[in-house]
Amino acid sequence: MNKNAPYTLPFSQIRAADLPLVGGKGANLGEMSAAGFPVPPGFCVTTHAFRDFVNSLPQMPQFYVALDGIPAEDLVATRKIGGEIRQTLHEMPIPEAIATAVCHAWHDFDPNTAYAVRSSATAEDLPDASFAGQQDTYLNVRGEKEILDAVRRCWASLFTDRAILYRQRNEFAHEDVALSVVVQQMVLPDISGILFTADPVSQNRHISSIDASYGLGEALVAGLVSADLYRVDTRSSELIEVKVGEKKLAIRPLPNGGTEQVTLSEQQQTAQALTETQAVKLAQLGQQIEAHYDQPQDIEWSIADGKIYLLQTRPITTLFPLPVPRPRDDALHIYISLSHAQVMLDPIKRMGLDMWRLMFPTLKLAGPTSRSLSVSTAAGRLYMDVTHLLNLRLGRKIAPTFLTIADELIAASLKEGLNRPEFRRRLAYLEPQPGLRDVFSYLGPIIKTVITFLFRRDPATMLAKLTAEIDQDITATCQRILTKPAGADRLRQIDLEVGQIFAHLIPDFPALVASGIAAQRLLAKIVGHHANPEDLTAVARGLSGNVTTEMDMAVGDLADLVRQSPELVTHFQQNPPAEALATAHEIPGSAPFLAGWIQFLDRYGMRGPSEIDISRPRWREDPTSLLQFVIGNLAHKEPGSHRQHHAQMAAAGEAAGQRLIEAAGQGVFGFVRRPLVRRLVKAVRHYTPGREHPKFFIIKMLGVVKEVLVEQAEMLVADGRIDQIDDIWHLDLSELIDFVADPSQEIRPLIAQRRAEFSRFHKLTPPRVTTSDGEVINVQPSREGLPEGALVGSAASSGTIEGIAKVVLDPNKDVLAKGEILIAPFTDPGWTPLFINAAALVMEVGGLMTHGSVVAREYGIPAVVGVAEATQQIKTGQHIRVHGDAGFVEILDGEKDI
Repeated sequence: MNKNAPYTLPFSQIRAADLPLVGGKGANLGEMSAAGFPVPPGFCVTTHAFRDFVNSLPQMPQFYVALDGIPAEDLVATRKIGGEIRQTLHEMPIPEAIATAVCHAWHDFDPNTAYAVRSSATAEDLPDASFAGQQDTYLNVRGEKEILDAVRRCWASLFTDRAILYRQRNEFAHEDVALSVVVQQMVLPDISGILFTADPVSQNRHISSIDASYGLGEALVAGLVSADLYRVDTRSSELIEVKVGEKKLAIRPLPNGGTEQVTLSEQQQTAQALTETQAVKLAQLGQQIEAHYDQPQDIEWSIADGKIYLLQTRPITTLFPLPVPRPRDDALHIYISLSHAQVMLDPIKRMGLDMWRLMFPTLKLAGPTSRSLSVSTAAGRLYMDVTHLLNLRLGRKIAPTFLTIADELIAASLKEGLNRPEFRRRLAYLEPQPGLRDVFSYLGPIIKTVITFLFRRDPATMLAKLTAEIDQDITATCQRILTKPAGADRLRQIDLEVGQIFAHLIPDFPALVASGIAAQRLLAKIVGHHANPEDLTAVARGLSGNVTTEMDMAVGDLADLVRQSPELVTHFQQNPPAEALATAHEIPGSAPFLAGWIQFLDRYGMRGPSEIDISRPRWREDPTSLLQFVIGNLAHKEPGSHRQHHAQMAAAGEAAGQRLIEAAGQGVFGFVRRPLVRRLVKAVRHYTPGREHPKFFIIKMLGVVKEVLVEQAEMLVADGRIDQIDDIWHLDLSELIDFVADPSQEIRPLIAQRRAEFSRFHKLTPPRVTTSDGEVINVQPSREGLPEGALVGSAASSGTIEGIAKVVLDPNKDVLAKGEILIAPFTDPGWTPLFINAAALVMEVGGLMTHGSVVAREYGIPAVVGVAEATQQIKTGQHIRVHGDAGFVEILDGEKDI
């Protein structure tokens, strides 16, 4: 803090950069005043005054130590310590120099009028964190003594219980947050309220939402009245909705200071507080403020004698960011969450996002190293712009149908967006306008190959043949990368090879997966009336050749190798995983396990939890979760039981297929159906296992790419150009190439900015479907006919089972006991070994063909996916019932000891 900093500053001398001196509210009032917006005049008592005030208290350092020592969310300790601090500060005299400065500033305005005295914290009203309402406000303050007392009470309010807990929850250091006080001439309003320049509910950036009530705005802020709601379309300046609230009372200022609650007349209670003209003017003024700050704003306003006044503004911090890159046209673009489709809802670092935009093959307008315009990013999540597909009648028909098997709620929300007149109307502005020829340039070869696979190729040999071919392609690709000289040239080769990775997979592997799905659909149509419906699901169980299932079997084999040495079993069960692995060679009989371990990592070491983000640790980097799976198997499985279970599932699948063939032979034309169904059963059992292969090979190639990037990062750290290896993940690949090629470039500020952004992204929940206007389209599943309290989702694997729930948020930390029901936000191949012990699966995201659903069906366990907030609504130890056929979960009782 500058020792010469003033104790007070008028709004006219304050700008946004003065936030450390006047806090968020004060900086915004000064900035709005300078920009010419109608802000009542006033001044700020600066944080310099606050620091000098609290530092004059000898025990303040001990108070800060006590605050830092409060356990998380400990309300009792918070109340005790906060109360002691507030009482002490209330009793302290304000130092004379500060009091004199405040009084002089007050007299420079009008000492005979009323003032509002509000706190303004340095961690308040920031672009990414709003502290609104955490400190106190005093209205209609009159007189010198009263002004000084209100300032002191504002300072003390920095230590209210809610302010302490808020700072703790948002990881702001108590001692680093200082408080300025805003002293502002009071407007004695007829009407007051809050204006959101973007709709806080739908998040539509073109809809302003206004709450309005009579008198001072504190009645609305405190929740004492049900305010009127006005919604204005800011593109047309049209008032599109009015909801009149029941405004029973108003808060009015008293002549000698203070406020009172006044009961309104029946006519006022049900009358519109605002005219249409006033609502539109407020919205237009809000757009000017939003344009000034280049961010949607939450604005407090008042109207007195027909004139609008702005009392404060702050960013709306709860909006999910708009997908980027932004559209180049005026069409209403619809985006679906690839993060949900890939069942990975955590934010992905910049390099990981860039890899997927580089890989994706559609709308790459400048060659293989250009980034796909089909893939956008928002808050570290991946989104696909499906507008060009939806511009076609065929696309509008097939997209929701296809998405149903990935995530039913995505499909339902997409249908909702499709049916909106505005979407259809604005499609005329879409650029470029795709035709069927463009779609078939991608889909045509795949459709042709599907037909070939279904009816001309031998399903029993195709997967192995394609696997060998793609393995050779990926190996050759990696060799081309590694033969380039280290540095920018090798990175450019990565850019080229990753940009062409889908060329290795298309059309064969998408066609292989589609052939398996199509075969199962055709079976249902051809023999659905003759066969047991359960057989149509069971035919896809116990499949051979699925790379993820093979990996699971290999994990079980590792546990069996540990079991060969009782000493090694004890060693792993009694020591932390990493330590146990590091010292395993000292244990008698460990050689077979260690050899198997090396072999496993050679094939699967590039995999791991949340692997679609290249920055996430792979098993060869951090094998903690893998070791947890192995250790979990030791206590709950007999040797070889995992392979016995898979063999039983395979036998059940083969038997189901045989029953379908026999059912097909019944009735008229059975002699025609039977050979066709025999081929389709074979296609299901041999093509469906290929579902995981494309991702397996992509992750395999990215494993090599990651090794190159880490080596490059190590060189940059050694040269002193970056601080740590992790820094490179906050750059995209092209930025890294330019940085490596130009030794004079400084990139630390950009990395620091991206790191801070990434930390904020964790606090945002990604929507399944959003639009270029920012609107979140969120269709909720139907609860009709379900038991009271049931948690509704989508049926993903048949069966009904009761058991004890185990909530797992991180497979690196949790082990599933035999027979527990796995409750997870999502699962990917890095989670799969947990399924060996699971009795059932409940997931927050997913559909019929997402990873967890497929694995659950192969393991023969019930699964319900797409259950909103399942990991919050279900607690570990609760007795629950999973209805895998009907798609819902019942919580039967409370937590049990396990």
